[in-house]
Amino acid sequence: MPQLNATKTYALPYASLSHLFPNQTTTTWASIASPTDSTAPYGNIAWTAQWGLFDNISAPPFTTTVSPTQIASSELIKPTPLPFLEDYETRGLKFPEGFLYGFAGAALQVEGAVKNEGRGPSLTERLLQPRYGEIPGGGPPDVTNLNYYLYKQDIARLAAVGVQTYSFSISWSRILPFAVPGSPVNQEAIDHYNDLIDTVLDYGMTPVVTLHHFDTPIYFLGSTITSWQAYDHPEFVDAFVNYAKIVLRHFADRVPFWVSFNEPTLDASNVQNWASSHNIVMAHSRVVRWYREAINGTGKWGIKAAFGAGGFALPLNPSNPDDVAAAERSLDFNVNYISNPLVLGIQPPETVVSTLRDKAPIFTEQELAQAKGTVDFYGIDLYAVSYTTYVEGGLEACVENTSHPRYPWCTNSIIKRENWPVGSQSSGAPLMMYQHFRTILNYFHFKYPTEMGILVGEFGFPIFDAAEMTLDNSRTDLSQSTFYMSTIREMLKAINLDGVKMCGAIGWSFVDNWEWGQYHDKYGVQAFNATTLDRFYKRAIFDFVDFFRKHSREVGC
Repeated sequence: MPQLNATKTYALPYASLSHLFPNQTTTTWASIASPTDSTAPYGNIAWTAQWGLFDNISAPPFTTTVSPTQIASSELIKPTPLPFLEDYETRGLKFPEGFLYGFAGAALQVEGAVKNEGRGPSLTERLLQPRYGEIPGGGPPDVTNLNYYLYKQDIARLAAVGVQTYSFSISWSRILPFAVPGSPVNQEAIDHYNDLIDTVLDYGMTPVVTLHHFDTPIYFLGSTITSWQAYDHPEFVDAFVNYAKIVLRHFADRVPFWVSFNEPTLDASNVQNWASSHNIVMAHSRVVRWYREAINGTGKWGIKAAFGAGGFALPLNPSNPDDVAAAERSLDFNVNYISNPLVLGIQPPETVVSTLRDKAPIFTEQELAQAKGTVDFYGIDLYAVSYTTYVEGGLEACVENTSHPRYPWCTNSIIKRENWPVGSQSSGAPLMMYQHFRTILNYFHFKYPTEMGILVGEFGFPIFDAAEMTLDNSRTDLSQSTFYMSTIREMLKAINLDGVKMCGAIGWSFVDNWEWGQYHDKYGVQAFNATTLDRFYKRAIFDFVDFFRKHSREVGC
């Protein structure tokens, strides 16, 4: 059971900030058969109508928060040590004091209870509906892990094996089912996340909280999809800032690390929209400025960037200047276009601006000044790499041909170099890529220096064909541990041997969960039974924690 700790605060408590929103109302909603409040713009009839696009939503097997139980001692018996000698280069090396290490989940992927306690539907649920019947393990997130009611037990399980940091997201559509400024706040959601944060702290763990992890409310659904999370919607920035202020007013006193947006860079690879990043930069910077100036918050902020299907771009031939330039161009179109204004306060790279022309994100000097300094740590989610060259026919011909299949990147991604693939294949996109991790960390250390350095906000490995494995096979499989151990060692080398500044590494995920339309890819360091909802430790969680403990200057922050 948890041991209560004296909690450091990072802003004034809610009671001292209520004057900032004097007219904000709160309410609750319920899924009732015959609501009668037809004249209420935000009543039960209006709330129910939002769910009109969804049929046959599965109800959870129970609808109250479950108290944690003692973790059986048999579950905490560690597996046989890995059959690998420790790399001599890492002996005696340590992570920096206060280094964050732990695992992540995201509201839409683990909470379940999608129509319980006033939550409204999200845009993602609607967009991914067609996938459910088309892909292995397809299905909705209606119940998933039911972390919404099992969070106390989930946190107890993580703490029991020594996990130090828990990264999670708050659901915009649960806090504000109607999304927009002036609409009521869901009191049940506020109560839930208040207790979630307190529970994390009570177990002596550090919370890292993301405000937006692909759960834009259904309000922003348009007739055409030009931004997969509606970042380019004319009301998006003001609505997000309003939501963020509400969250911060309630929770900022206890949370030391905030992520505004998870992987907004995927708008480029998903729908080829780079201009929407303007709204992301403005929304992020407005929130952070308000947090620092209006409520005197002292917590740290970042954003998590991600890469397209090819992952981080490396030159096919590092000695070939064209391949080096091609890799840099690919990175410009993957993450640098948003990182330049957000971290450095400068325009996106010239490669992006000159190629996209009027579709490029362009900022005023005032906007760049507002953005600069609002990123305390540079967050990246790393799952794969590829080798890069320019397309056949040359760069110039591709740039001038907007119909070219590789426009506007105009590069090719290749997974083999000198006859060898990057690494072993997982069940999804991730590859074993430890040999390149130091290169990646060094790149961002020098390209986008920040006060706290790099936070690897997600990295993980869904065991190949785990969906076909027995439970015992998936728990004892070595590939997930091999991925984590080999990668973490490269982080340790980058920090100690190269001088790379890092502040943390968060594995994805703390449990197998709903992976954007399917349950086939098993990223978790815990398995779970979809019928009983029981969780089961995999060996990787023990190997991960043991390595960090061995190489930490102190346990915790």
